[in-house]
Amino acid sequence: MQLLFERLGFQLIGRWETEDVLQRAGTSWATLLLELRAGGQTREVDQIEGILNRDRKVATYKFALFRALAEIATQEPRAARWLPVGRVAVPLDRIARRWLKYYWPIMASPRFVPQSQAEGAGNLQQLVAFRAPLQALIQHFSGQGAHGGLTAWHMASSSGRLAASVAALERQALQSIAGAIRSGPVTYAGGALESGRVFEYDGRTKAVLMSAGLWRELSLLGHWIVDAVVVRWAALTERFAHRQGLRSGDVLPLLLARPEPERATVQARTVYLAAGAAHCVWSGRQLTQRSLAVDHVIPFTLWGNNDLWNLVPAHAAVNGHKSDKLPAGALLLERRDPIVESWTLLRDAMPEAFDGHAEHLLGVSPTRGEGWRDALFARLREAVEVTALQRGVERWMPKQ
Repeated sequence: MQLLFERLGFQLIGRWETEDVLQRAGTSWATLLLELRAGGQTREVDQIEGILNRDRKVATYKFALFRALAEIATQEPRAARWLPVGRVAVPLDRIARRWLKYYWPIMASPRFVPQSQAEGAGNLQQLVAFRAPLQALIQHFSGQGAHGGLTAWHMASSSGRLAASVAALERQALQSIAGAIRSGPVTYAGGALESGRVFEYDGRTKAVLMSAGLWRELSLLGHWIVDAVVVRWAALTERFAHRQGLRSGDVLPLLLARPEPERATVQARTVYLAAGAAHCVWSGRQLTQRSLAVDHVIPFTLWGNNDLWNLVPAHAAVNGHKSDKLPAGALLLERRDPIVESWTLLRDAMPEAFDGHAEHLLGVSPTRGEGWRDALFARLREAVEVTALQRGVERWMPKQ
């Protein structure tokens, strides 16, 4: 609600919470006091547009930064820390990990795809800063699937199953990417704007800082920003790659490549079969080895998310009916216990992987006690509702 009013130009000046006067369990009330801001200052959405359109770009880094921040704002908002004096901090490591996924298909491509003016001009002495360490990591997954083994790497990395030598290569690539983020777009983004640069880096907390207003715009418009950035990134690459004869249409499939969902769902299905998952999370229908399917609670087409908390056992027919829809709010509440039970099965089988995935949504590692279930379910509900509002996605209830 606060985000919606702020999008219309209001500013929060007070907030307080009160207990429910009817003393209903689990119910409390939040009151917001907002005032309409005076005009005249540069809106944050105009800053974003100005950077994407007018800032000088000698590499694709600014597009990669805004893509990462927009995705974190919409999918991992708890990763951000709200600071005093209207600032927000986003961990640099979260941004760097997304960059690694974005640039992997580009640098695994059999055709050289320049990502800077210098690379496009054929200057091999000024390659993108992290190209060499990232390609060293990619080399270990060569031949293990599409885009240089992107899915194989992602599955191994997210489940903590990288060999020590490969994990060291991943750290080197991430460190190089983090350095490029700090010295590139974080330092220079907004230089062409009257309002000046929009980011800072806090070396003590290893976080990228920005105004709370900019973060809210990323939260509200993240989906549209990502789409716009990908198209402009492809167009800029075409300009850099004039000598190589690459077109935007050649680059877009690389920018849109994601770890494939099939391997993650097969992994989750194996756990559910071994644990004897007997009923469909959504309908309660009996499951057999043949009818057991794995459903993305938040559809893969919306988030591209294969985290274990997002994968639940479902009857194949029910899964087909749900398709790319979001579950209705009432359905989530009604089916809370089966959802949480499926999480318990996955966490028991793959504790390190599950906790790492849950941290993406929670912003913190799950607790050892029972409280993690309530916290994770509350965040799932919030993520579903916010996604439904922002994307206008059809809600779904199983057929009776």
